Amino acid sequence: MTEEASIVKGADWVLCEERGPGVPEGIYGVACMTCEARSPLFDDDQLPVAVWAIQHVQQEPAHRQFIATTERHWRVHPRSGPTPPAPDSFLQRAAGPAFVGLMCLLTALAGLLPAALN
Repeated sequence: MTEEASIVKGADWVLCEERGPGVPEGIYGVACMTCEARSPLFDDDQLPVAVWAIQHVQQEPAHRQFIATTERHWRVHPRSGPTPPAPDSFLQRAAGPAFVGLMCLLTALAGLLPAALN
């Protein structure tokens, strides 16, 4: 799995969907919210789950609500390539947040100035 298809990137780790031979795109199932009945799980196909739910309602007409679940496989692997270096000095660590704060302040002031002139 490439980092471009990652779900979450951390400093040293990347969380990705597992892909490859034998790994299903999704595993589908439903559970009745009225009783303890659950459908079997089906790989890569939601239709058998829908059929199961309809058959359950035919057997139990008052049971009409279900919780549908989709399971996917994930994998965490070490990040490839160099890890970005941490900022060395206080000035480097503070410059980004200070700039963002200044931009927010200027934007707020710019929005208030036209109202004050009227």
